[in-house]
Amino acid sequence: MINRLLIRTRVLQTAYAHFHREEQKLTSAEAELKVSLTRTYDLYLFLLRLIPELTERYDAILEVRRTKHLASPEERNPNKRLVNNRLAQKIDECAPIELWYNSFPLAWSEEDILLRQLINQIEGSELYKGYLEREDSFANDRTFWVEVFNSIIAPHPLLAEYLESQSVYWDDELSQTEKAEFEEHPGWEELDTAFAEARSGQLYSSTKLSMGAVEIVKDFVAKTLKRIDEELSMEEVLLPAYRDADDEVYAQHLMRQLLLGHKKHVELIEQHISDGWDKERLADMDMILMQMAIVEFLHFPSIPTHVSINEYVELSKIYSTPKSASFVNGVLDAVAKALKSEGKILKQ
Repeated sequence: MINRLLIRTRVLQTAYAHFHREEQKLTSAEAELKVSLTRTYDLYLFLLRLIPELTERYDAILEVRRTKHLASPEERNPNKRLVNNRLAQKIDECAPIELWYNSFPLAWSEEDILLRQLINQIEGSELYKGYLEREDSFANDRTFWVEVFNSIIAPHPLLAEYLESQSVYWDDELSQTEKAEFEEHPGWEELDTAFAEARSGQLYSSTKLSMGAVEIVKDFVAKTLKRIDEELSMEEVLLPAYRDADDEVYAQHLMRQLLLGHKKHVELIEQHISDGWDKERLADMDMILMQMAIVEFLHFPSIPTHVSINEYVELSKIYSTPKSASFVNGVLDAVAKALKSEGKILKQ
């Protein structure tokens, strides 16, 4: 599940934090990267586990309604189609998810307000109404949860707030911080003060990144729900943490070479920045992105240079400034040509 895009994103975020600390230790950065990738997979499992949790909570709500003093005929005989949803049951009975969930420090059952808001929105939706009218089948059970996850659960603002409050690895504020720093270049204390004043005056807002790590995980959850089949075990559908061992090694190697070669990479980049560009105004994010690409140029022979350039140009569009993409593309293209002419990289 943790693909190269997620790895690059997590390395970028970890390196950005590392370079802005007074004490910079390679071992600490590597440990933080490992935690961030582990938490990324935890989020995948955690969001899958939310579906059976919602059906269990809905069953409890129906029971409360049924037993109240002035219950209506409909409340006394509720439609339990959703409670008996077979896709939710399949996830609930998945041994690897259950084993992981029992040892995880967070539990959906403790988030009463969030669960109730999600259930209220689901129950009042046209999706739910249509679900009750359709044929009772596993395919319709699956379609219902895929549509509910995509249109109600994934974009729900309360879910975003909850995830942000529970883990720094489940949040994507990096782009707003970097753009503010690039535009004004204040010190960190000035930056914090400016944001605090903007928030207190209700003049601050942030937009979740469409391709941030959390959104990528949500997309994997949706894809997993679509793949769940009545004839397959949940274990066959569940995505592993890494597609193969190479991706895990790639993450470790990218991080280590990025930090070990930092000064050398910066010098190489500065040699290929045009004279008309103010190096002092170079965005920190752009510098890290270009260094990561150079690491791939030099240390990953199986990744073509044009692929590395394209990947980091796309990341610059997400995490850096509006002008960054063309700048990053131009510098990396020049660096790649220079390294090839010097015989330091022999790949395409």
